Amino acid sequence: MFFACSKDDSTNTQEFKTSAKSFEAMNTFMTLKSYGPKSDAVNDSVASIIAGLEANLSTTKESSLIYKFNHDNSGEEKSITIPPEFAKLFLFSLNMAQKTDGAFNPTLYPIVHLWGFTTEKYRVPSAPEIAEALTLTDFTMVTISEKDESGAATIQMKKGMMMDMGAVGKGFAGDRAIQMMKSKGITSAILDFGGNVQTLGCKSDGKPWKVGVNNPWGDAPLGGIAVCNKAVITSGGYERYFEQNGKRFIHIFDGHTGRPVENELASVTIVAESGLYADALSTSLFVMGKDKAIEFWKNNHESFQMILTMNDHTIAYTDGLKDVLTLTHQIKSKTIIQK
Repeated sequence: MFFACSKDDSTNTQEFKTSAKSFEAMNTFMTLKSYGPKSDAVNDSVASIIAGLEANLSTTKESSLIYKFNHDNSGEEKSITIPPEFAKLFLFSLNMAQKTDGAFNPTLYPIVHLWGFTTEKYRVPSAPEIAEALTLTDFTMVTISEKDESGAATIQMKKGMMMDMGAVGKGFAGDRAIQMMKSKGITSAILDFGGNVQTLGCKSDGKPWKVGVNNPWGDAPLGGIAVCNKAVITSGGYERYFEQNGKRFIHIFDGHTGRPVENELASVTIVAESGLYADALSTSLFVMGKDKAIEFWKNNHESFQMILTMNDHTIAYTDGLKDVLTLTHQIKSKTIIQK
């Protein structure tokens, strides 16, 4: 979500104008607002780029690159050659899995599917079922090697394993969109991909964008962050879940247990330059829990800022946000995390 006061269209020249576009993709509602030359055509191009990414990254479209790879069970090992842009995405995902000790895991699809989140036929699987599915989620068993000078690569993994870019797909799409907008002369833009917000530059009047922070306890934003050239991305258990026998099971999984995450966190919001990085971190740090998330930030504080909301209605945020974050939702207490 975002709040913005756009520049009056009457001040726009014929060449530089503000244009907006809304559409559905990647199972969510997306909106674009951009300022620059031929901004309406650029917005259309962004929508086309995202449609192309979805066509290749979807785990449910039978024609997609990932679907075909996931469902290739012709031998004990399977491999696929992927173009450069996807090779970078897959390599990033495997590197993040290593860096976060598996808190981010792009091979969890068998677990997610087992619990019914891919089909909406939700259920709580047995311990033996979970144990068996976990044998197919060892990301260290995935190998990726450069195939040629173009940057294309070959990915290989054993039969039954499946890749899923759902945790980073929208962030990856946002980065691609921003990159294309810059190349077309767009100087100011804001993209809202189902709550994943990314900005290019500041607003057309030179002021920062005011991005609403997703609120795990209600529809109204938790507050707002003043940003330029940043992604603001949130993950939380409140977004998607099912209940059985009075217990809630969320859509974010702990790759070590094969079960939905259960910790003190209600949501994690990441502010970073890259949407891909922010998307991966919001999930990873949610899985880690409060203490490990804070430790991770202290070791990597130069690359991102974060807001942690806890189930007890308290929040903690890093000191890099203290001058740009405004809280509007009533909370019990707040803590500023220092380096």
